Amino acid sequence: MTPYRFIGDKDTALGFRFAGVPGDEVNTQEEALTAFNAALKEQGLVILVLTEQVAQWLNPQVIAHKLTASQPYIATVEDVWGKRGKTQSLEQLIFEAVGVKILEQK
Repeated sequence: MTPYRFIGDKDTALGFRFAGVPGDEVNTQEEALTAFNAALKEQGLVILVLTEQVAQWLNPQVIAHKLTASQPYIATVEDVWGKRGKTQSLEQLIFEAVGVKILEQK
């Protein structure tokens, strides 16, 4: 049993399999939700990797799981077609996560 798992499209899943990361190929939001729920029940899973599309489909479930701060930890990656949304700076991510805005001192 590997501590990593991937959920995403067929092409990106193939790339992760080449790297030794098993996963689920999903094409719909329903398939993604089924794979996500199964992964959360998997013993020994430390990191769950989702494509941006899957993370968008499962946004409420992903946020709810992240708030528990328990394993598996969720990482979001681009799929083979590149970025889907706007990129966020580290400051934006910190503000979104904890509500603290980092200001530059002059």
